[in-house]
Amino acid sequence: MNLKSFALLKKVMLVLFTAIIAFSANPKASQAATAFPDVPSSHWAHDAITDLTEKNIISGKLDGRFDPSGSVTRAQSAILIVRALGISTANRPNPGFKDVSSTTTGYKEIAALTDLGVFAKATRFNPYQPATRAQIAKILVIAFELKGTSSKIQAFKDVATANSFYSYIDTLVTNGITSGTTPSTFSPYQNVTRAQIAAFIHRILMPEKPAGEAAFMSEVLVLVNKERAKAGVPALKSHAGVQSLAIAKSKDMAANNYFDHRSPTLGMYSDQLKRAGISYSSAGENIAAGQRTPEAVMQSWMSSPGHRSNILSSGYTHIGIGTYKGGSYGYYHTQIFIKQ
Repeated sequence: MNLKSFALLKKVMLVLFTAIIAFSANPKASQAATAFPDVPSSHWAHDAITDLTEKNIISGKLDGRFDPSGSVTRAQSAILIVRALGISTANRPNPGFKDVSSTTTGYKEIAALTDLGVFAKATRFNPYQPATRAQIAKILVIAFELKGTSSKIQAFKDVATANSFYSYIDTLVTNGITSGTTPSTFSPYQNVTRAQIAAFIHRILMPEKPAGEAAFMSEVLVLVNKERAKAGVPALKSHAGVQSLAIAKSKDMAANNYFDHRSPTLGMYSDQLKRAGISYSSAGENIAAGQRTPEAVMQSWMSSPGHRSNILSSGYTHIGIGTYKGGSYGYYHTQIFIKQ
């Protein structure tokens, strides 16, 4: 309503599993990074690894280590992205790669992302080949629909404008997902490490924002579930993929100076969900602008029958909340509801 008018494959041979799987298909519910002997609290990617482990997006190896400097394969990158976005792998067509079969690690995830256009159709996929930083830049930009360009990429002497990955690296850097391997190099053909990809995905899912905005969105979720408890309906669970879409919508409203469910760049929330490959049986959206506290925006939504109906609907199971500071109204707020 308008206030103004997205199970890995079954077991494979143990030898293959031990040698190849860097990210477990069925990670333990809460294998904290502090349990990894090679990821101390002082490690630069400790927080990202901790958070993604707790969210079951990433996990350690069979020997209990995380191996932060180990390389990430192209198949593993597919697995991580599908988990991060909550993409359904059901009923996806065979991707058609000669080196990818139903017994290939990450087959379902590769098929899903190929079906969605994240991976281009080609003769071979090279699933067990380490992914380079340039390849990961392209995959992340397409999968998470990152936008933007800036002059920051010009600082990298090893990324020429004629490089086919130039625009993707540019967008990744513009969004603050990476700042390069040194101030003057991006190292596009260097293998991505496990720690690096954890940091990249974490920065996309949880953008570095002022503490107030992160706290703001967390408090809105608390208030939403308090209202649902009063109405006797189950609490909504936060969905990382939907959260990313909600933040993108609020940011888009501020950047393009509009206030409407239909975005001139993103389309409707249903279009966002479809492009992200997030499965759902029903969905809805609330937007608001100008309110500077969680209580104020919730009061505005709860005072409107349509918005209130979305917040209290027993038909929804998950929510993504996005608050962005900026634009002519100062603050823009989005709630996207889905049923899974």
